[in-house]
Amino acid sequence: MKICVVSDLHIDTYPSSAPLSIIDALCTVVQERKPGLLLVAGDLSSDFRMSLAALEEIERRTGLPCLMVPGNHDLWNWHDPELGTWDIYNRLLDYPHNLARGPYRVNDEWVVIGDSGWYDFSFGDTRFTKEEFLRMERGGRAWNDREFAPWDRPAPEMHRYFLEKLEAQLEAHRGSSILLVTHTVPHRHFTVPLPNDTWSYFNAFLGSEAYGSLIARYTDSIRYAVCGHVHYRKRLTFHRTELICSCLGYAKEWRSADVLEEMRVSVTDLELHDPQP
Repeated sequence: MKICVVSDLHIDTYPSSAPLSIIDALCTVVQERKPGLLLVAGDLSSDFRMSLAALEEIERRTGLPCLMVPGNHDLWNWHDPELGTWDIYNRLLDYPHNLARGPYRVNDEWVVIGDSGWYDFSFGDTRFTKEEFLRMERGGRAWNDREFAPWDRPAPEMHRYFLEKLEAQLEAHRGSSILLVTHTVPHRHFTVPLPNDTWSYFNAFLGSEAYGSLIARYTDSIRYAVCGHVHYRKRLTFHRTELICSCLGYAKEWRSADVLEEMRVSVTDLELHDPQP
């Protein structure tokens, strides 16, 4: 089976007056590629209601299941400051193909496991202290999760929650071929390259080395590991696992002004083959 993978659509940042919307472009690419399944690795928008509506529209127009994990933007309370992050996370669970509800069994061989993931500062420069990272601010710039994603615990503890949840699911499905999905990144390869004075600090909020270690431990089962968050389009073979970051990102970051062509290069096709004996 073919699965089309993309992340970081950020539909609320694209002009509503554009002749072709981001959802239009995605559905067109799906019609061209003819997959059996879709996957969005987070950050459809910064409003959970808009993200849910977009997912329902994608499924209606393509006639296919659209699996997803919530990105940090999907979890923001920007439009609903009275809500905590757990409140929004739980509301997103209303979507039946949210992988945070549990693994999705594709067939007898393949299962898709995923959740948002978070960060534990392990990608940040070691010259900064944990207390400095916990402030989520440097040089007059703040990481917006500090204000708009108010979990009930510090970021490293939130990361540990997701890590333990994913590990339990991986162990339960160890005999299957697994496609693992997190919004945050599992390997330093996907962080902003250094030296970079700004990102030597802000890389701390992109993911965790621990997700890479988890992939390494289960690499005999995990065939693909998909992430988003950083607006890169990169791949890396890590042990026996193919790591894929396949983001659309903000229009200002695109190489062209053509949303359809940009979507065509952003969507990655993966083949869920049975493993060779």
